Amino acid sequence: MSVSPHRETEFSSIIHQSWQRSKGYNIDPNRKYGKVSKELWKKSIVNNAELIHTALPLMNDIYQLVEGTGFMVIICDRNGRLLKTIGDEEILKKAESISFVEGADWSEEAIGTNAIGTCIKVNRPLQVFHYEHYLKVLQEWTCSASPIRGSDGNILGVLNVSGPYEKVHPHTLGMVVSTAKAVENLLNLQEKNRRNEVMKSYLEVTMNSLTSGIILVNQQGDIIQANKTLQDMIQLNEEDLVSKKIAEVFTNQLFQTDLFMFDNIKDRDITLKTKIKQNTKHVLLNCKPVYQGEMRIGSLLTFQEIQKVRQLVNHFTGNRATITFKDIIGESPLFLKSINEAKAASHSPSNVLLLGESGTGKDLFAQAIHNNSKRSAMPFIAINCGAIPRDLLSSELFGYVEGAFTGARKGGNSGKFELADGGTIFLDEIGEMSLDMQVLLLRVLQNREINRIGDHKVIPVDVRIIAATNKNLKEEVRKGNFREDLYFRLNVLPIQIPSLRERDEDILLLASHFVKQYNQKIPRVIESISPSYLNAIKKYDWPGNVRELQNVIERSLNRCTSGVLSIDSLPDEITVTGHQVETTVDPNVPGKKAEIQKQLLLDTLMDCQYNYSKAAKKLQISRSTLYRWLDRFNLK
Repeated sequence: MSVSPHRETEFSSIIHQSWQRSKGYNIDPNRKYGKVSKELWKKSIVNNAELIHTALPLMNDIYQLVEGTGFMVIICDRNGRLLKTIGDEEILKKAESISFVEGADWSEEAIGTNAIGTCIKVNRPLQVFHYEHYLKVLQEWTCSASPIRGSDGNILGVLNVSGPYEKVHPHTLGMVVSTAKAVENLLNLQEKNRRNEVMKSYLEVTMNSLTSGIILVNQQGDIIQANKTLQDMIQLNEEDLVSKKIAEVFTNQLFQTDLFMFDNIKDRDITLKTKIKQNTKHVLLNCKPVYQGEMRIGSLLTFQEIQKVRQLVNHFTGNRATITFKDIIGESPLFLKSINEAKAASHSPSNVLLLGESGTGKDLFAQAIHNNSKRSAMPFIAINCGAIPRDLLSSELFGYVEGAFTGARKGGNSGKFELADGGTIFLDEIGEMSLDMQVLLLRVLQNREINRIGDHKVIPVDVRIIAATNKNLKEEVRKGNFREDLYFRLNVLPIQIPSLRERDEDILLLASHFVKQYNQKIPRVIESISPSYLNAIKKYDWPGNVRELQNVIERSLNRCTSGVLSIDSLPDEITVTGHQVETTVDPNVPGKKAEIQKQLLLDTLMDCQYNYSKAAKKLQISRSTLYRWLDRFNLK
């Protein structure tokens, strides 16, 4: 279509520029039809389902205003493709004659200047009147279009009202703009609602992933939300909690007043009590205010189970057992008997008393018993009753509250029994405990509860006791150094751990184990152990037991100058003692007396069914000495 310069000057700047672009598109102004693609239309319908669904009710509202006037209402996608048309049958039929139908491409690039396509091009509301259309066939129409924008400002689609140019009203464009704005607002609201739902889902997952119980309450004390951790903690479901007054759920006096709503509460130790099931849970409570701007709207309450807090502390502070029965080395019958007794004890909740000399591995047995029990996942707390001064042992075991004594830590301190709750407490060197402490310990064993120093509050504890001593507690009871009632409380499952001299067949096994262990730590490799070295350590009596043997092996590796452990690397006390013992054992007597000794040894072995431990005990000699006699008389 040719437009004279005079005609062009009458157009607005927007229309003029659009016509210039239309000429550049090489569009024939005499063309009769637009381009229609049903395939692209169907795809666009799917992609713009929310836009159509949101706009359609408002389009119907507009149509009710213009019904019977020859106008139609159209919604297009962001590219100008018609998605949905509403109008009288007559106007829709007229529109069909120029391909103004659903699926048609009404972009400026397709049909030149028009309200829909040019509105998209300039990104603003636009009314194209009569002869301002580029195609002649459209000049019988007047179209009013407004873009529908998303929250990011980008065009989502276009709302358009079209009809005969002679019936156009100056307020038509305003009506279209306000309706398009209403569609935008609805779409933005839906987007916000979706975001809120997404955030709600994230928040719900986050809250339910927390190890702390969470309750949100409003200013009136109504529970707004309670996470899954809290529900499991107090064994109540969401229906028992949400929309209920917090004072109706919990019986604690704290929740019966409004004080908690206004004060910050930090790490308050409380026993949480519920009304419905009368459950109790020992927790740390924290309370923080929730604000919207400067106005307080509620509170966030967090509940941490004391036991789980202690488990976490114990995990990071090393209060756990690392030894299992597989880690304990030994094959002698006497030692295996102790192992079997310990394994049996691990399946019982009863108290265990480990008996044996220093260095026999009582602490290893205690850890293995714990790790083989139902409490293996819970804390293992060890305390040496003989290593802590009497005046400090009480606070170590039972804890204290703030201000209990001079130097007491601010906020108080948990004792070993609290830290061991649910697990095992190992009381080593129990025979060194003072009588006044024995009274307190007895009370804990009887009542299964403690009082922190300086506090009357009773704290229940579920603790398995393993005690150990190198003393004869029966003798200590007789002397008045140990309470008989406490002895009977502890001595439920006594386990005697043999000394190394009673299990000297394990000496070589243990020595090899320690050599391998220290080979990894000390920067040299020991490939073998000389016979003289093995003979010397086998003949030594080991008063310090396994601990002494371990020390000697480490010392030997440090002194060794080759890949073979020789007798030269042993401490003098072992080589000298071994030589002296060997000389005393030599039956330096006439042949007849030696024969008598040999026969005595044979008879004793037969009586004891060749049980070397029993034979040594009957002859009142150590097993090391027994082995030397066997060597001397060639009886092995």
